[in-house]
Amino acid sequence: MKHFSSDKTGFSLIELLVVVVVIGILAAIAMQAMNVTVEDIRRTRTEREMEMLASAIVGDPAITNGGVRSDFGYFGDIGAFPANLQALYQNPGSYATWDGPYLPPGFSQDNTGFKTDEWGTAYSYSGGVTITSSGSGSTITKKIADATSDYLLNQLKGTIKDVNDSLPGSTYDDSVDIKITIPDGSGGTVTKTYHPDSTGVFTLDSLPVGKHALRIIYTPNVDTLFRYVTILPRHRSSTANEYLFAATHFSGISSCNPDTLRPQGVGTATGLVTDGCSSNWQCVDETSADDDATYVKSSGTSYGTDTYNTANPAGTSCTVNSVTIHIRARRFVKTAYAKVVLRTYGTEYEGSEETLGNSYADYSHQWTTNPSTGAAWTISEVENMEIGVRLRTTKSTHPARCTQVWAVVEYSS
Repeated sequence: MKHFSSDKTGFSLIELLVVVVVIGILAAIAMQAMNVTVEDIRRTRTEREMEMLASAIVGDPAITNGGVRSDFGYFGDIGAFPANLQALYQNPGSYATWDGPYLPPGFSQDNTGFKTDEWGTAYSYSGGVTITSSGSGSTITKKIADATSDYLLNQLKGTIKDVNDSLPGSTYDDSVDIKITIPDGSGGTVTKTYHPDSTGVFTLDSLPVGKHALRIIYTPNVDTLFRYVTILPRHRSSTANEYLFAATHFSGISSCNPDTLRPQGVGTATGLVTDGCSSNWQCVDETSADDDATYVKSSGTSYGTDTYNTANPAGTSCTVNSVTIHIRARRFVKTAYAKVVLRTYGTEYEGSEETLGNSYADYSHQWTTNPSTGAAWTISEVENMEIGVRLRTTKSTHPARCTQVWAVVEYSS
């Protein structure tokens, strides 16, 4: 009878138990590492969402227009911090200045998710300068500002002069109204009025952060400078911004000096498109060119025309020698053209067609007589004329741009 033997042996119970224990330990370590990773991901996502909420409340400083910050979020439109996060998604009370939702598209489609962190716990926010998450078991805080006063109590300083750099003095300081329109914190706006001192200096105080409309008015003939001013957090002007009227209001005319007349109202033709301002004439009325910050532009390959009313000339006792209209314009990549425009007695007259360069340059056309009458200009004709610009491009997606229009009136005694 044959006997068979084998060298093969199975695992003992103890060995199996050891293997099971080792596997359990490894699994526990893996699970712990996975839990840490998941928590880290939740924390990172929560921090990013809190950053997004902060930008929705006070805007993103990285978003600019013409090198100037242009995004101020909910605060810039309302003039106050929201009472809760829901106000970023839904108008909190039929506010006329509310322009939301202020959340990115992915968040604005979810009317509840943006209010909770990655653990499903509601953010703590009630109108202050911090947003808090507590879903992780510890506190995560996003600081929006150091203090509410940084966004509510700011200043802007300026100096008023006339075209001859003359100051108003004690005679004319109360003839200048400085009006700034700001959001009132409740969905409306309020206009605050100031006057300069005898040296032309004024200080606007208690201004909220944002972009606000500023009007400086010489009240005897309602000559108005219109500007948008950008107020940043903790804005304290150490030097005064200079604002110049285009006429001789404060010094009088000792001789027949040239008058520089700038747009101060809409004219007969409004065929161009605005960029950076609410009305066409406000895009081209500045004393110092702001170039691509505000301008009018062509809307197609055919000429579009704007004309503007101007301030009245100061040299009412002088003889007009000529009227020269200037424009400052450029193309945008593609070939583009511009013409100076004069409107008098209901008819438009134009200068030569100018081929625009890629950088801003000045172009002009002079009329030594009124083109409608063929005779010398009268003061009344200058007071009633309109000045303007025509623009066209060879490709509609690359419009020509004009950032300034003004007229210079030359006199003889």
